[in-house]
Amino acid sequence: MARQSRRIQVFYDGRCGWCRAGAQRLKRLDWFGSIDAIDYTTLAPGQRPVPEEVFNSGMPLRTRDGRILIGFDAVRHALLRTPVGWAVGWLLYVPGLSHFGRRCYNVFARRRPRDAASAACRTD
Repeated sequence: MARQSRRIQVFYDGRCGWCRAGAQRLKRLDWFGSIDAIDYTTLAPGQRPVPEEVFNSGMPLRTRDGRILIGFDAVRHALLRTPVGWAVGWLLYVPGLSHFGRRCYNVFARRRPRDAASAACRTD
């Protein structure tokens, strides 16, 4: 049996300034080096954890045990792995907050620009 990684893998859209900035913020919170942030767009289709249409619905994350989480569930899982974000991560499991958070995340994911040339997407 293959040994599981001790790090989680967060896959972000390298064409999107918002996504790049989010991955950078997450890495800054990751004081213990438990998260690998990977630009999904640099991976060959066979290396990608989910198909493109699933990726476009939300950020994928591969847990230490190999499960794939998407979008809001991926964000709160990642936050729980950081010393600064864990409290926020736990709050995102509260039923009312999780429902509201999931809805907000889904609206944001649907509306984010996916074109690297889009000025609205740029944060740099």
